[in-house]
This record gives sequence, C-alpha cells and structure tokens, in this order.
Amino acid sequence: MKISEYKQLFLSEAREILNSLNNVLVDLEKEPANTALLNELFRQSHTLKSMAQSMGYEGIAKLTHSMETTLALLRSGGAKLEKDIVDLLFKSMDTLGELIEERAKGKAEKVEVAALVERFEEIASAVPKEKRKPVDKERPELKLDNIDNSASSLGELQTVRVPLTQLDNLMDLTGELAINRIRLSQIVQTIADSALKETVAQLSRLTSQLQDQMMQVRLVPLEYIFTPYPRMVRDMAVNQKKEVDFVIEGGHIGLDRSIQDEINEPLLHLLKNAVTHGIEEPQERERLKKPRRGKIRLSARRERNFVVLELSDDGRGMDVEEIKKVALQTGIITAKELSALSPKEIVTLITRPGYSGAKKVTEAAGRGVGLNASKIKAESLGGTLDIDTRPNEGATFSIKLPLTIAIAQAMLVGIADQTYCIPLSYIAETIKVSQPQIKTIEHREVISYRDTVLPLVRLRGKFGFDSSKLRSPVADVPNGPAIPVVVVEGGAKKAGLVVDSFLGQQEVVIKPLTGFLKEIKGASGATILGTGKPALVMDVGSLL
Repeated sequence: MKISEYKQLFLSEAREILNSLNNVLVDLEKEPANTALLNELFRQSHTLKSMAQSMGYEGIAKLTHSMETTLALLRSGGAKLEKDIVDLLFKSMDTLGELIEERAKGKAEKVEVAALVERFEEIASAVPKEKRKPVDKERPELKLDNIDNSASSLGELQTVRVPLTQLDNLMDLTGELAINRIRLSQIVQTIADSALKETVAQLSRLTSQLQDQMMQVRLVPLEYIFTPYPRMVRDMAVNQKKEVDFVIEGGHIGLDRSIQDEINEPLLHLLKNAVTHGIEEPQERERLKKPRRGKIRLSARRERNFVVLELSDDGRGMDVEEIKKVALQTGIITAKELSALSPKEIVTLITRPGYSGAKKVTEAAGRGVGLNASKIKAESLGGTLDIDTRPNEGATFSIKLPLTIAIAQAMLVGIADQTYCIPLSYIAETIKVSQPQIKTIEHREVISYRDTVLPLVRLRGKFGFDSSKLRSPVADVPNGPAIPVVVVEGGAKKAGLVVDSFLGQQEVVIKPLTGFLKEIKGASGATILGTGKPALVMDVGSLL
C-alpha cells in the first residue's frame, strides 16, 4: 500500500495527539513536579515523531525529536522545567499545528523549525554529559511498508473510522426510509388485509430500531470539541495576566456531531467572555478575599433527550444596575421598557445585539456580538440559553440542546390551507380560548394564562396568508368558535401560537432549507408528511 493512502489516518491521529499534548502541557505547567504528566508528554511526542518519520514529514519529525530529547532530560533530572522551557514547548505545539495543517492542504512544510530545534539543542548542550541519558523508545517506530495485514496482528478491532459524509448519507437514507414507513402506515389503514398490516407493523418496528441505532452512531463524545479549550483558556489568561484553573466535566456525554460543529463557536464566545469579563486579576481577587486563581468550569449532562452545557466562573458576576445603565446608554432598550422587566430579564439584555460592558475593544471581547451570536445559534438548533449570576460570586451560562436535530417528534397544525410542524420540545400545552378572552395591551394581543399574561402570535400573519382570500375558521367575532392556541416556551419566554386547527402528532425527519428557502422567516427546516406532501418545521426560537 502506498504511503499517501495513510495520509488521512496520519492527519486524524496527529491532530488528536497534538490536542492531547497541549492539554497535558497545560496541566504540567501547573504541576511541574508531576512525573506522570511528563512521561505522558514524552510518550505522545515520541508517537508523533515515529508517525511523521514513517510518512516522510521531515519538519514534524525534526521538531518532535528535539522536543523528545529535552523531555528526556527533564525526566532524568538533567534539566528543570522552568518557564522558558514551557513557553518553548507551547511555541513548538503551535508550530507543529501549522506543519500538520500544511500537510492537510497538500503543501510542503514551509514553516521553519530551525530556530526551535536550535533552542532545544542549546538546552541539551547546557546539561553535563554525565546527566544525559539516551532517549528510551517506549514503542518501536511504525514502518508502514512492513505492516502485517493478518487478522492476528490486528487483534480485536473495537472501533473504525468512518468519514462523516458517509454517516450523513446513511442518515439521509434512514430518514427517507422513515418517511416511507409513515406513508405505508397511513395507506395500510385503508386496506383490509391483516397480513399486510402485520408486515407493515414489523417494518415499522425495524425502521424505528434502525433510526435509533443511526442516532447513536452520530452521537460523538463532547471531548471532540472540548479538547482544544484548555490551551485556549490558558493562552487568554496569560495574555491578560490572569490566573485561571479550567475544569471540564462530562466530556464523555454524546451529542450529534453536526450540532457540536455548530455550537463550538458559541462556546468559544462564552469562554472568552468568562476569562475577559468574569475572572478578576489576581490582585483584585486578593482584595476581595478570593483565591488568586479564578476557576472556570465547563460541564455537560444528559436530561432526557437533551444535553445541558453549563459554563460557570467564580468571578465578578454581573451587576443588574450596571446592565441597566449600559442598556440605556447603548439605546438597546427604552426606560419605559426597562421598568417592566424583572431582574432575570434585565440580565438577558446582555445577549442583545450591540450590548457590551467592555471598556475597550480587544481581540477577545468588546464588540457586543459574542453573546448575541451564542443565543441566536443555540435557539436555531432548537435549544435555549439561560443566564444566572450573582455580583462578586460569578455567573453561569446554560445551553440546553436536543441530542439531534435530524429526527424529532412534532405536532401538526393547520394554518390556512397548509400544514406546519411545531417540535414537541417547545410545546408546554395546547388550549382553546374564546375571542372575549383576548385583550390588547400596548397594541399586542394577550390572554390571561395561569396567573400570568401570555402574548399571542397569529401565525397566519407571520407566514403571510391573506385572510380575505383564505378565510380562517377562527373568526374574530364575539360568539365565534374556540380559538386553538399552542403554548410554547423557550428559556424564560412563553407565547401562544394561534393556529387554525390541531392535526395530531407525528415523528418527522427534518431537512435543512437551502437556497432562497433559507430566507423564510419562522421556519427552521422542512419535512415530508405521511401523505407525501411537504411541510415547514417552525423555528419557535425566532417566533418567540
């Protein structure tokens, strides 16, 4: 087999090793005397060197060999792990990342490693010869041309790497199968054939099991996106002269790979916000009688068909009065509107576009877009963003996300002559109200609902239907029929969606909107119903 055929395998493994090297080094910087971390750093550097040598990638091989030599001296006690060596190792990690990405793009290694290699050699030459020990190889170098492809050499293969595009294709095929299963189930109800009904019922069970298995295959541990975070937090803290302990919990929790790709950037925004705005400088923390080192905690947990991501810090928290002041100064809300908000609702103003509490714009924060982008992204994925904070005690940002956005249980509703789907994850309940129950407050229709005021959203108007041409059964007359309302909630917000009829509940396979269809406001996707007709899936987050 040609060496080039191993390129993708090398790139995948090399990126994983590099992420791991960064995280081990972050921990080692905090615990310089931890020999287990030092041994792990040495072992993984040697693995990456062996892989690069086998592929003929000289730059990566030279740099990792120099790293390995210095790490061997640290292990033997010939050298001491000091700040300049730690900084050199971090710089080497960054350079290795650049070299790996050059290879990924099919380019030659143009990034220069000579200066780094020379610096490692200077460190080694400063150590007396009697304190030097030969680099011990913990595993033989990998020679790809000598690989034994027999079953005995492979052992028990527990996992395989599959391109994400193939999983996407399998998911699409499974979705099409599910759509046809629903159509068959509806058709068979009109045919008096017990054998056919039994066969279709069995097919439905098997298809459901296939869907469940495909869902499990697409669930990837959150470590996939969590792994680079410790190094990023460390670098930001160093640049801002802050001391931060970063803890990750629940990295084993699985979440749909496509959702992870989408939520990664919002999480980065929140992490930057925690370091920049949350954690105080060491001197200020001491003045407040807090530990010099701030703590940021990122955790994940499973709640039924949802995953909850929590990012908390023990920093300065947020002052409601300061938020009110900034909100009024930036013009994102009027004094009259502000007076009607609760303290929790006031805190959510920080997610409004244009809000920024930063004194100056930096690379990390200050433009007033990060939290707003995080909120919009979470809601577009069918999730919510919740904020809890206490002055001088810290803040917690909670993102609640569905396990997957490909298949969902939905309620079918009629609007004019069309059928729409509302994801059940948003629905609190369905009610019917009479026209006299509807009141108007500041030009907005509301009803009294469980001791609160519930705003109404008439979906006919939202989706552009002309009531003069398509008369609604929900006539605006005092003695008209009861009006169907779907009560939906997202985070702290609730609203009543006024529809024309309830049509039942169904599992739907959600397809993303493309082209000009992406411009449809209030829709997050589309599906094919059991009748074979298409239907839009509502984006409840944007409607709220």
